[in-house]
Order: sequence, then C-alpha cells, then structure tokens
Amino acid sequence: MLFFGVIAAQAQGGGRGQGGPGGQRMDPEAMAKQRAELFQEKFGLSDDQYTKTHDVILANQKEMREKMSELMGSGDREGMRAAMTKSQEDLDKKLKEIFTADQFTKYEAWKKENPPMQRRRGGGN
Repeated sequence: MLFFGVIAAQAQGGGRGQGGPGGQRMDPEAMAKQRAELFQEKFGLSDDQYTKTHDVILANQKEMREKMSELMGSGDREGMRAAMTKSQEDLDKKLKEIFTADQFTKYEAWKKENPPMQRRRGGGN
C-alpha cells in the first residue's frame, strides 16, 4: 500500500510546486516564473505587476535557499521555521506594494485556502 501511496503522490504532484521530477526541488528561477504566472492568472496581474512579482519572488527564493542551507547543517528546526515565517512575511509585504488592494485581498484569501504544505505538493489550483 505504501508503494501505491508514493506513486499516487508523485502522479498528483506532476512536477508542480517545489517538487520536480524525482522529488527534486525547482530552481529559484523556475519557481518564481511558475508562481508569478499563477498569481497573474488568479489575481489578474498586469504585465508590469507580473514582472515585479517575478523579481520579488526570485529574490525571496534565492535568499530563502541561502538561509536554509546555513540552518540545515545546524539542525535548528525552530530557526528554520522562524526563517520561513520571516521570509513569507517579507514576501507578503513586498507583494502588497505591487498588488492592488483587491488583488492583495484575493491573495490573502488564496493563502488561507491553500496552506503552504498543500501548495508545495501542487494542490490549490
């Protein structure tokens, strides 16, 4: 049964979210492109907003990966959790400056409907 669960999980993921083929993480550029496209589709971003959103997400992803690499070696799970929370707060603050009030309200509602673990597994379409 475990085997079928793993196969089903991989099939549902389809390379979306942070997992890629074989469970590998997407590179920051691919992640930024995918999320910016999703946000453009979901929240009606203009092309200018898309570009700014892409750049903000890309910078956020690179910074987060660097911070996680530092913390991974220490095994500081609480530090990792705090870093992820701060990273998300920083991203939200920057997106709020790019999005209109209506778009940001939709973004906040989308985040509540799609918790981080579900988004990473490719859920919340």
